[in-house]
Amino acid sequence: MRFQGLCNVMGPVRVPRPPGTAHQKDLVMKLRLCLSLAFTLVPLAFGAHAALAQGKDLATLTEELKKVRDDADPKLVQELGALRTREAMSALLELYDKTFGSIYMRREVVKVLAEFDGVGDAQQPALQKLCDIATSEKEPELRTMAIETLANCPKMGKHFLKTVVESNAEDDIRERAMERVVRMATAEDHDFFERQFKGAEGDKSDKADKKGKKDKDAEPEKKVASVKRIREMAFEQIAQKLDIAKVYSHAREKEKDNVTELWGIRLLSLLEIERRNDKGLYDLAKEIYDDNTERGAIRGEAARIIAEHDGAKIAAKYLEDGRGSPETTPEAFRVALADQLARLRDEATDKKLLKLVGKGKLHEQRFVLRALRGYKDAVFAKALAKDVLDNTKKAPPAKNDPEYNVQRDLVIAALETLASIDDDAVLPDLQKVVDSSKDDMIVGAALDAITLMRKGESEWLKKLEDYAANGRLEVRNAALLQLGKTGDKRFVAALTKGLAHADWSTRLAALDGLLQARAAEGVGAIVAQMEKETGLMLARFADVLWKLTGKPHRTSVAAWKSWWEKEGASFAPISLAELAKLEADEEMRRLKQTTKAATFFGIRILSHRVIFVLDVSGSMNETLRSEYVGRQGKPRIEVAKEELAKCIDALEPESLFNIIAFSSDVDHWLDGGIAQFSTSNKDEAKKFVGALGANGATNLYDSLKQAFADPDVDTIFVLSDGEPTAGEVTDQYVIRERVQQWNEHRRVTIHTIAVGGTFQILEWLAQDTGGSHRKFQ
Repeated sequence: MRFQGLCNVMGPVRVPRPPGTAHQKDLVMKLRLCLSLAFTLVPLAFGAHAALAQGKDLATLTEELKKVRDDADPKLVQELGALRTREAMSALLELYDKTFGSIYMRREVVKVLAEFDGVGDAQQPALQKLCDIATSEKEPELRTMAIETLANCPKMGKHFLKTVVESNAEDDIRERAMERVVRMATAEDHDFFERQFKGAEGDKSDKADKKGKKDKDAEPEKKVASVKRIREMAFEQIAQKLDIAKVYSHAREKEKDNVTELWGIRLLSLLEIERRNDKGLYDLAKEIYDDNTERGAIRGEAARIIAEHDGAKIAAKYLEDGRGSPETTPEAFRVALADQLARLRDEATDKKLLKLVGKGKLHEQRFVLRALRGYKDAVFAKALAKDVLDNTKKAPPAKNDPEYNVQRDLVIAALETLASIDDDAVLPDLQKVVDSSKDDMIVGAALDAITLMRKGESEWLKKLEDYAANGRLEVRNAALLQLGKTGDKRFVAALTKGLAHADWSTRLAALDGLLQARAAEGVGAIVAQMEKETGLMLARFADVLWKLTGKPHRTSVAAWKSWWEKEGASFAPISLAELAKLEADEEMRRLKQTTKAATFFGIRILSHRVIFVLDVSGSMNETLRSEYVGRQGKPRIEVAKEELAKCIDALEPESLFNIIAFSSDVDHWLDGGIAQFSTSNKDEAKKFVGALGANGATNLYDSLKQAFADPDVDTIFVLSDGEPTAGEVTDQYVIRERVQQWNEHRRVTIHTIAVGGTFQILEWLAQDTGGSHRKFQ
């Protein structure tokens, strides 16, 4: 019937006359035209059928969506997309630009634009819109969804993703687009990947061809900068086809300037040569190993390759080199050598290691302890436990003492080694450390070690219940976290008591424990405590209640109280399966909100207890890359100050915050921490920011240490444009370890912003604490 209706457009089809007549030829031509039209329109007719079956055409759908705006059912957007016509596509773009205000409804439009991939005159403008959203939209959820939608367009999506990669959009978006291109790649994309690998070098040759008379009226040429991660992904795609000599050349190529980072390419080249099992791999690995200017991570990979080739005969050299000075043996390389010795477990080398325990400089002692992880020897374990006990009797100094800090690192390393040996004979000594040490971080590490060794023994768990009420933060929090990990409802009482503690990190540890226990008995206490919480902690309490109940009351204390009074007596937590179904609905609700939260470089600020740690070293005077060729970008320090000033204005009235600026030294806005903040001095904070200038070195470690010294902070934002060059610690690996120690039982969230490059320490800080990491150049 559908074909008949379409053919009637051309006139009625009559029974044909005998072959050969003119009338039949005319009819055949008419029938062919009719069928051609039918096969063109049938897909569109089927697409429109869903809407038409419900009596909703283009005009009806558009009118209804404009009327209810952000309260519309997203299915209406899907029905509009299912029409797959140019007019439907235009209506969707208008709804996105002029009607919808929430991220949720605009995201629904973004998703449905995939319907127009391969649809004649609608394909180009629809996918171009996705490209524009990905490269210029402010909201990260919309940029990300635009990339994902293009990746779901098999006909032309990859073409537009390549356009995003080669645009001057934010690096994060370009990298995400490149990841999707890689997933969709075929042999035909080789030239594209080669072009991306050439990066800035390719740009130079292109510009040379364009030299000539400039048109004054022409639009300025946009600049596209090479991005380290994009070059590395491109290299991975072309590496297998490169001549082996070229791969060796890339493995040895060093940086010629401060702009183009090549160490990632060197590492990938080394791994590609290993994949091919080329005969020159071993010699290259030795060459890299001996290069004191190479990054520790790459030298560590070289050490692994050599160890797999030489076996135990290389152990003596690794033992010697691992004890080298920090100038020749960066911590990442030292750790890699220790781990190789632990893996080799050579008897002769182990005997040498045992003789070196407790001897040499502190970095040498730490190396030896790490190399002995997992070494099963009762005499060694007992002696090490005694050393730990003897070295924990002194109280931490009142003022910062770098030597004491390293000694503490050594004790914690010894505790980790003892946990890996797992000898019950040392448990009494570890218990003495818990009971007698005056250093909270060491006590917390000892508690963690005992818990690993006693593996849920009831007697130990009872002891943890007692520790959960301890007056020391590290002890109390460590105990609560370990009780929570059991998921045992027997400890609900101890966890509930922790909810009322004055310290926010203790309340968070107890809250997480109650979530893991999933016991109805703890919900009433959570509801009762909730009215005393604000900011990030209020949001965390609301999140736990939602995960236990599935109720949509969010941060409304009154709504939770009313619900508990009515249903608390018969309440039972929802199942994990039910929770999984509700999570999608909760994300939908969040995106439907049209109110804007405060952000710092695009990262939303939920906390009311924030410290902003800002790099003001001399390099922050350098300019960001410009959007256009031949033009200069703004100084990094000015962009950072402008963004922070806007953020301060947008913070909620009840927010407490502080600002730490660091260069060679560290400076605070509020010397007394965030507790000294009052809403009346936001203007003073902006004056402090406005007066900041850039000079000196990069003392990241000391600024982070001072941020963690504030007991009230639960969220830290760190912005920096370079690797550490000043302060008590400059080795990135050691900084990471120290922050992990400070945060083991506090769980402060760290968000990081890298300016002008890729800095591994900033990526690590965000990754280790569940924060976000952004880059801009």
